[in-house]
Amino acid sequence: MKANSKSNTKTNITKFRTTQFRDVRRLHSEFIKLAEHLISANPNAMVPAVPPSVTSAGAGTEEDEVRVKALMQRWFNYVCSNEVLMMDDEMLLFVESDFGYSPMIKRKQPATGVRRKLLKQFAPPPDDTPELAESRPIVKLFYLGSMDAGHKVDRLVKSRRGIYSPRPHSNNLQFG
Repeated sequence: MKANSKSNTKTNITKFRTTQFRDVRRLHSEFIKLAEHLISANPNAMVPAVPPSVTSAGAGTEEDEVRVKALMQRWFNYVCSNEVLMMDDEMLLFVESDFGYSPMIKRKQPATGVRRKLLKQFAPPPDDTPELAESRPIVKLFYLGSMDAGHKVDRLVKSRRGIYSPRPHSNNLQFG
C-alpha cells in the first residue's frame, strides 16, 4: 500500500527558498527514507518511528485516510520541533523537492578498523548529568562482566558437548 500525503507547508526558517510551499506530496516510503536518514545523520537527536501507512480503521477507508494523515502530521510536527533536525539539509530537500524525495546525503557507515581504533583513543564526551557520569564505569564493568560470563558459558557448553558425544567406533552411547 502506498499512502500518499498532501499538504501545504509554511516555515520561518531562512534556509528555505520561500516561506510557503503549496501542494507538497510525499509517499509513506519517502517519510521512511527521511526518518532513516535523520536517525543515522543525527545520533544526538530523538527521531520517533514513522507511523504505519494503515490504521485499524481498515485500508482504503476514509477514516483510515484521516487517521494516517493525522498521525503523519503529528510525526512531522515532532520532527520539525527539534532544532537539530530542522538544520539538517535533508529536511530542506524533503519539503522543497518538486517530484518526490530521495536522500541526497549518503549515510555515514559505522567506524570500523583503523578509524574505530583511532576514535576509541579519545575520551568519551562529558555527560551533562553527574548521575550518568558516575554510572558510566559501573555500566561498562557490568557489560564486560556479562561478555566474559557469556564466553565462559560458551566454552562450558562446547566442552560438555565433547563429553557427551557418542564415540565413533561403538554401537551404543557412552557417557563420560
